[in-house]
Amino acid sequence: MKKLILAARAAALSFGAAPPNPVSWKPQNAPAKPVKPGARFALKLAARIEEGWHLYSMKRLEEGPIATRIWIAEGQPFELAGAVAAPPPETIQDPNFNMEVEYYEGEAVFTLPVRISPNAAAGPRKLEVSASYQSCNDKLCLPPRTVKIDVAIEIGK
Repeated sequence: MKKLILAARAAALSFGAAPPNPVSWKPQNAPAKPVKPGARFALKLAARIEEGWHLYSMKRLEEGPIATRIWIAEGQPFELAGAVAAPPPETIQDPNFNMEVEYYEGEAVFTLPVRISPNAAAGPRKLEVSASYQSCNDKLCLPPRTVKIDVAIEIGK
């Protein structure tokens, strides 16, 4: 696996035409009104994937691609209130890993059940969501990447 990741990094650097990041992340469905401490809401996180590329599912595979992982960092007045829900992935025999894998093309929308801490102070807050993932096309895998997505949330009284 280490050899594959090193080869992917070298290949990514040598191909000037390879996009630096074929996946963009955008929050959806953030609460428009203030949310009370202790309340829960569902935040959607959309991964838009450029044509010809794919993003791997949240299923971990031994010696396979890096699975997508989404989490809320500790130290903020928000936490996951359950498992992240993912759309059904497609399954293919991946030539990059010589195994059957699950992936998404085009767009994948993940749903995060979020709970606000019962003792959260009122006012504007920034919910920081992180996504770690790997993207590949039919010839090349880019190195794993982690992005942070900030979502403005108003905590009410």
